[in-house]
Amino acid sequence: MKDYDEPLWNGCTNHSELSVVAQVFTIKSDHGLSEAGYDKIIEWARSILPEGNRVKENFYAAKSMMKPLGLGYQKIDICPNFCMFYYLENVEMIESMTCGHSRYKPRTGRGKTLVAYKKLRFFPITPRLQRLFMSPRTAEHMTWHQSHHAVDGVMVHPSDGEAWKHFNSVHPHFSAESRNVRLGLCTDGFNPFGSFAAPYSCWPVILTV
Repeated sequence: MKDYDEPLWNGCTNHSELSVVAQVFTIKSDHGLSEAGYDKIIEWARSILPEGNRVKENFYAAKSMMKPLGLGYQKIDICPNFCMFYYLENVEMIESMTCGHSRYKPRTGRGKTLVAYKKLRFFPITPRLQRLFMSPRTAEHMTWHQSHHAVDGVMVHPSDGEAWKHFNSVHPHFSAESRNVRLGLCTDGFNPFGSFAAPYSCWPVILTV
């Protein structure tokens, strides 16, 4: 919150230390910028801004500033044949209980760190939902389905639909609390590298509020 309120330089009214980091992070993500490229842009930006500006000097410093937001992710080893996670009670296993495939790639030298064949990136949903209720502005949106006035024959929100109303009738205890969150699940495959690596694909599983 302190970084959010801190102006980028004394007298700056349209950017804060946090807003700049968030926007440059978005540009890095949208355009596939490397960390080295990020650092070069920041180095150039700092050179043209007023003395005493608070732009974080590199990617590492910016990432360290964003870390306390708590929106990180967990890496979970998975079987390359997609038959199991090495998680919870299976976290110490070194081969799949289903297909027998090794969890780790063969070591190339003594003392080398074990490297898993495949990893899953898991973004925990609980802290993200908590943050939606931390701000009065977003908290209002989280309960809007209960407070808005529905017009017969007009659907402006999923709560106006028959599926939502049916859920309310089946689960009245859940629907009585407007802060309870309903999630939609979607998944699809995409190739993150376009036509340059056609055999490679990602299958994100996404929960939406």
